[in-house]
Amino acid sequence: MPNNPEVSVILINYNSRHYTIDCVNSIIEHTKSKNYEIVIVDNNSKEEDFIELKEIESIPSVKIFGSRINLGFSGGNMLGVQQAHPDSAYYFFLNNDCVFVNDVISTLGNFFDETPAVSIATGQMYSPNMQPLPSFGYYPSVGAILLGTGFMRLFNKEMYRSNKKEYSEPITIPYATGSAMFVRRAHFVDIGGFDTNYFLYSEEEDLCMRMRKNGWRIYLVPGAKFIHYGGGSTNRNLAVEKEFYISYLYFLRKYYSAFNRVILRLLFAVKLLRKSYKDSKFLKLGLFVLRGAPMKESLRFRQNSSLDKRVT
Repeated sequence: MPNNPEVSVILINYNSRHYTIDCVNSIIEHTKSKNYEIVIVDNNSKEEDFIELKEIESIPSVKIFGSRINLGFSGGNMLGVQQAHPDSAYYFFLNNDCVFVNDVISTLGNFFDETPAVSIATGQMYSPNMQPLPSFGYYPSVGAILLGTGFMRLFNKEMYRSNKKEYSEPITIPYATGSAMFVRRAHFVDIGGFDTNYFLYSEEEDLCMRMRKNGWRIYLVPGAKFIHYGGGSTNRNLAVEKEFYISYLYFLRKYYSAFNRVILRLLFAVKLLRKSYKDSKFLKLGLFVLRGAPMKESLRFRQNSSLDKRVT
C-alpha cells in the first residue's frame, strides 16, 4: 500500500468483477505521476463474484472491503471513504465500468493543484468506439423542459452549455455525471459527503448542488479521457426505472419551491404518460410519479441481506 496516497480512487463492485478488474488494470497502466490507492467496496455481490474479485487484493495499491448489504451508490461510496487513507487530498469516485484512455488521475490532480476554487471535476467521457458522451448534465427546470436547453442557453450559457460537443479547454459545468467525479476531500468533508438517502440516482446532482451553494465550482477537464461502458452493474427494469424517479423527486423536495416541484412533477408524468401507447411501463411510471414516487418503495427496502456472509 502506498504511503500517504494523494488520491483515493473509490470503486463499487456489484456482480461485475470483470469490469472492476479491467478498471483497476487501466488505472495502474495509465497513472504515472500521482501517488494513489484504490479502495473497492463490494456491495453484497454473489459469493463467486466476490471471491474472484478478492484475487486482485494482492496488488499493493488495492484494498477491498465487502458489505453484507447493498448500500447503493451513495452508501457504498461513503463506506469507501471511511476505508480510504485519512490524509488523501482527493477522492476519485469512479464507476467500475470505466477504463482510462490516458493519465486521468494526474491530469485531474494537477488541475486541482492549480485551481483552488474547484471542488469537483470530471474528464471527457467516450463510448467504447470512442464517440464522445455527455460528461455533465443540467438541473431540471420548467424552462428547459418546455423550451429546450438550446433556448435556455441564450439566457444562461454556463448552466446550459452543450454537453454534446468536445471541448479543448476546461469549462465550468452545472454538475458532473457520476461516472467519474474527482473531488477535493476538504470540501467533501465540509458538506458531509454524499446524501445516503439516495440509493441509485441523482447523487451527483445533489453533491454538486451543495458544492455550488458553498461557492465552489464544478469543471469539465477534457484533457482527462476515459471510456464508459455503461450498465456494468445495473439492469434496467421497471423497479430500477422507478428508483430514478424516487431519487429525482427527492432531489426536487430538497432544493425546489413547492410550486416548481408540482409543475415539474406534472411535466415528468405527462411526458411518461404520452408514451404509454408504446409500452405499459410508461403508464405505470407516469402514475408512480403522480403519486410522488414515495421513497418507501425504494429498492433499498426490498433487498436480501447476507448477514452470514464472509466479507473479509
